[in-house]
Amino acid sequence: MAEKELALCDECGSLFFKGSSQMMGLCPECAHILYGYPNCDHHFQDGRCVNCYWDGSKSVYIKKQNQQEETDMPTTEWLNKYEAIKDKLTCKDDLEAHFTEKVIGNMAVDVLDIGAVHFPTGQIFACDPLVELEDTLPFMQTIPAGTYPVKICVVPSEQYGDRYACVKVEVSQEKPVRYELGMVGNEDLDEELGEDEYFGFGVDAGMGCVADIQTQAAFKAYWAKRLEEDPDIDPYNDLFCDLLEENAKAHPKYQGDCGDWLNWTVPDTDCNLPIFSSGWGDGYYPVYLGYDAKGEVCAVYVRFIDIEASYKEQA
Repeated sequence: MAEKELALCDECGSLFFKGSSQMMGLCPECAHILYGYPNCDHHFQDGRCVNCYWDGSKSVYIKKQNQQEETDMPTTEWLNKYEAIKDKLTCKDDLEAHFTEKVIGNMAVDVLDIGAVHFPTGQIFACDPLVELEDTLPFMQTIPAGTYPVKICVVPSEQYGDRYACVKVEVSQEKPVRYELGMVGNEDLDEELGEDEYFGFGVDAGMGCVADIQTQAAFKAYWAKRLEEDPDIDPYNDLFCDLLEENAKAHPKYQGDCGDWLNWTVPDTDCNLPIFSSGWGDGYYPVYLGYDAKGEVCAVYVRFIDIEASYKEQA
């Protein structure tokens, strides 16, 4: 039998079998950690994996990343602090009203259904997809794995434009009785929050998303391949810009010409990513999980606009 050809990993420096990794310059371990590609099923013998020949090496960057991930995990001290203030972080407003009422405050509202989204693991995250899609950590709260409708509460207005006030992932038909703030587990709980303050995610490019971590991994793998072909591309100008414009032409209701929402499936996967305009634009926004009377998650809400407070001056 011919000997397998070896290659040198650009990241960790280990030799590995060519063909064992989906990236030419990286061993399967580094390709998996950095870009989400499938990893080798390692079996070590005499200090090397018999399947891919990786020797267990890790680069300084990956070691630091592993340490950071361990740091990011909720510590016992953090969890104890969280339990003490958990009730203070709940949303006191009825977020479900965005999707059941015709008027909130003095503003008419409407609901836009943007289709179903697949959550294969139930570990979810929210971020600005044009800025932090590859790096955002998931919430410590989870939802049941499944495929669920995603809906947007819109505030139509000729004066202010059609604004997306709240996005809902409808996990079940049950009515929420409690809204728990989505938490990653590394928030600074020593920070004193005011009555209307919250922990959330930042938006710098005017868009938000909520998705499954498997979708995040699928996007990282897809984008890594795109970058291998052209290292000068970026996700907005070379991907989402055209897709948003095409979707606006196909579904113009409550969208501008440049597009305000998109339900995009990562090519060659069943992982889809819902993207939507973030209320008034850039800012810092909370995500809440709605729990029913049985204590089960029935919905996830991304709140962009407090309609009553934001539009109270409008007659």
